[in-house]
Parts: sequence; structure tokens; C-alpha cells
Amino acid sequence: MSAARPRSAQSSRFLGRSFNRAQGWIAAQPPGRLTLALFAAVSLVGFAARFYGIDNMPFWLDEVTTVDRSSLPFWNMVGNSLAAHHLPSFFALEAMFGRYGMTEFMLRLPAALFGAASCGVLFLIGRSLGGWRAGLVAGLLLALSPLQVQYGQEARSYTFVVLMMAIGFLGLVELARDPHGASLPFGTPGARLGPWVTYTLGTLGALNVLSTAFFWLISANLAAIAIMTAPGIDRRRFLKRWLLAQAVVLLLSLPWFWAMDVYTHGEMTNATNWVPGITMHSFLSVLGSLYMMRVSRLINFHLFPAMIPGFGALVIVLAILGLSRLRSWRWQGPSSEQGKARSHTLVLALAIAAIVPPLAILLISIVKPLWMPRYLIWSSVPFLVFVGLGIEQLPRRWRSGAAFATVLLAAVNLVPYYQAETKPRWDLAAADLSREMRPGDIVLASDALPVYMMNFFLSRHGEVIPASNWTIDVFRAAKHLENGGRVWVLFGRVGQADRTPIPDFSRIIRPLGKPVAVMRAGQLITMRLYAHPPKPPAETTATADECDAPAASGKHKSAPADCDALALQ
Repeated sequence: MSAARPRSAQSSRFLGRSFNRAQGWIAAQPPGRLTLALFAAVSLVGFAARFYGIDNMPFWLDEVTTVDRSSLPFWNMVGNSLAAHHLPSFFALEAMFGRYGMTEFMLRLPAALFGAASCGVLFLIGRSLGGWRAGLVAGLLLALSPLQVQYGQEARSYTFVVLMMAIGFLGLVELARDPHGASLPFGTPGARLGPWVTYTLGTLGALNVLSTAFFWLISANLAAIAIMTAPGIDRRRFLKRWLLAQAVVLLLSLPWFWAMDVYTHGEMTNATNWVPGITMHSFLSVLGSLYMMRVSRLINFHLFPAMIPGFGALVIVLAILGLSRLRSWRWQGPSSEQGKARSHTLVLALAIAAIVPPLAILLISIVKPLWMPRYLIWSSVPFLVFVGLGIEQLPRRWRSGAAFATVLLAAVNLVPYYQAETKPRWDLAAADLSREMRPGDIVLASDALPVYMMNFFLSRHGEVIPASNWTIDVFRAAKHLENGGRVWVLFGRVGQADRTPIPDFSRIIRPLGKPVAVMRAGQLITMRLYAHPPKPPAETTATADECDAPAASGKHKSAPADCDALALQ
């Protein structure tokens, strides 16, 4: 123990010297160079977190849709996107990357790049509001957020829209910080054109990527009303410029939504009919992954055990401190008396931008389910701004150490994500089934999607399960058993809202009797082999170990009759 103390003291002194050197280097840099260097550093960390293990998990159902759509000729791709309630911009980009291979690595790379850039933009927002340290904490927490990393490793458009909304948010923050300069005639000293351009381009880009950006547009307009209450601004000029920005955004966005309405035959609002109803479990799961840095499996709202218990609570506390930091922020407009006029404009505008989208989605979900991480992922951006500002509320001598510790804990907290099974392993199931099937075997599934997923992975090796070898008809499967054939039954999650719930499918196949073998592919997929005509089941009681034995060995073994029930738990 006596040797441990000197080593601990040496480590503390080393960290202290490192902090001092880093702060000394930062203080010596010109502002422009410092901003660029830290923007690049934060973006690089974000990219590294998303690049590592980017192809560890196979494509899941939505990503296979991206593969199929991006493989189409351009105008077919546009029509297919609109008919499926999607805007074509992201899929056009994916088609460009797909020229180098329709693999998990290539098609997920754009999402990783967009996610990394979002981290850099968040650094700029935090720096604008609270200094470089607040910006670093906010940007690095976004870089290390398990939810953000997971979407950054998915061939879907969600990180693209987050980046666009973050750019729009940066413009809105600058308008709220200096509404006086934003309302001055352009060309006069102190007039600010940049925030208007940034807000307009970011919002326009978001609406041309994903329709959920309308929630951002609504919150931004409400925030603009709050900004116009600031003292000493030309409200009429500010309003005219704001309306012009909205006109540009809508003029260049609404034609796509009109086309979508045409291609969906007037059923554009049915795009989210698949979303499962909100439950207390899904409600808390989404909050945990969004705001408490929890690792989750998005396909079934499963939260994995926290690597660092209490870290999520720490993040929430820092966010609350950050709000109090904003409340004490002083508006420094040229027409105000320095240090005297306290403006609530900024905190009100940012609170609206942060709270309105998730609150609106929650209220809508009471009538029409919409409470999904993909539609709320944007909310992490303003929330983490508050977390970064919370560091600045601590005593000055603690700030750098607290910032370092928070980011370090976030990095450790992310580690289990890379070992977690976040997507169903239909690739393993396809390989196992292909190896074990015999000529004449048929496959029974709850619907066509499990076979569709298996055939996607099998087709990479020139194989498929032909239409004659699979069915969704349990009577055909029972007849096949009576004729001496074998039947493989597939259980497993395919999407976030399966067409036939697994318990219901289990009751449907009960007439088949008991399986002779049970195999599992990962944690979400079970394959059962039936090889005898149905007989009255014997009264047996199976243990979990007995049912897991075939899965562990990968070989067929006799399975008790009630393994079906155990495997569904």
C-alpha cells in the first residue's frame, strides 16, 4: 500500500501538469486557429467512435431497405422513396457510396461522417454560449453518446438530419445572442448576416432530408417569437427577415412533400402507422438512451445495464446547472447598458428549441404513436449544450478537472456498446439454417420478413431459400410433417414493430407438436426443427439449461416440449 500512494500522487501531479499545459496552449492560440483546431479534434473523436466496429453488426430491416432503394436507377429511386414516405436526398447520396460496394462499411460511412460533423457543430454552439470548455464537453459527449454512435453506424438518414438541424440551431443561437445585430441594416457596423444564412441553410437542409424536421421548424418559430421580445431591437425588420427565411425554406421544401403526397395517393400521414403504442417501458427506455447515455437495443427498447451506475444522473444534474448558467447570462447588445440589462431571451429561446420537439411528440403519441428514438434523436443536441454549460457553473478550480472526468466517464460508459448485440443476427441465422437444411425441408415463418432477411444475407453467397421451400401457412407445415417431411420454424425480431408478435405465433404453431431441436442465432432469433407428426404432448417440465443446450452446441438434440415457451421469454 505504501507504494500505491506515491504512484497515485505522481498520477495526480501528471494530470495537473497536463491540464496546465493544455490550458496554456489554448490561451496562447489565436481565437480563429483555436476554434478550428478544437472543432477538428471533437469531430475526429466523433468519427473514431463511429468508425470503430462500424460493420460489426449486420444490416437490419430498415438498412436492407436502404440497400434495395439505393441500388435502383436514379428516377426509380426517387419514386420509390416518395412512395415509401421518404425524401430521396439521403438515398441519392447512399447510391454514390454504394458504387464502391453495398456493404455495411460503405453504406454506413455517410452516417458516421454526418454524426462526427454534428459533434463539431455542437462544439461551436457550446463555445458560443459558454466558452471553449463548455463547447468541448458538449461536443465530446455527443461524440461518445451510445445512442448517437449507434445511429452513426446505421445506413439511415438520422445523423444527416441531426447535422442539418444542429447547423440551423447554431444560427438560431447566434440570433438569440445578438438580436440587436441581427436586426440592423446589412452593411452597418455590428450588423449580422451570418446567423440568418446559417439558420436558413440548416433548416432547409433538414426539411429536405427527413419530414420530422418540421418539429424543429415549429420550435424555431416559437423561439423566434421569444427573441423578438428582446429590448433594443428593430422588431419589424427582424420579423421581415424571419418571414423571408421561412419563405425560402418552405418554397424549396414543400414541393417535395407535395410530390410525396401524390406518390402516396394522399396517405402521406400514414408513414408512422407501424410505430408501436407508447408504454411506460418504451417511454423510460427512450429517455434513458437520449439523455442518460444508456446503451440500448433500438429494435425492442431494451436498455443494457449501465457501465457506470449514476453517470446518467450526473449528466442530468449538469444539464440543470447549465440552465441556471444561461439564466445569469447577460445580453451584450450595443444598445444596452453593459452589465446591467439581463436578458431572458436566450434561455427562453433555447428552452423552447430543446423542449418543444420532444413534448410535441409525447403529446401526439397519446393519440397517434410516435415516441421513437429516431424521431427524438435531435433532442440530445440542445440538451448536451446545457450539460456543457453546467461545467461552467462549478467553482473555477474544479472546471477543467470536472470536464476531463465527465468526458472520461462517457468514454468508459460507451465501451459496452461495442460488445452489445444491438441488431438481430439474421446473418448468423441464415448461415446456420443453410448448413442444417436438408433437401425437402421447408421453413415456416410468421410472415415473409424473416425469410426476406435471410435471403438478403444468403444472396451474398449466391444462395436463397426458394419460394417453394418456405411458407406462412401452418396447415401446409402440418401436412408436410404428416408426409414425413421436416419443418423449420423461425422466431425472431425483424423490425421495431413485427407484424405477428412472437407469443401469438407461438400459439399458432402449437398444433405442430414439440420440436426435436432448438438452435439460436444471437439473442433475438430462435430456430426450431419439427420432424415428427404432431402427437398429444407429454407432461414434462423443461429447464432453461436443457433448452439452451442445443443452442450452445449448435447441434440437434432432443428438446422438451415446453422449450417453445422458455425460448420466447
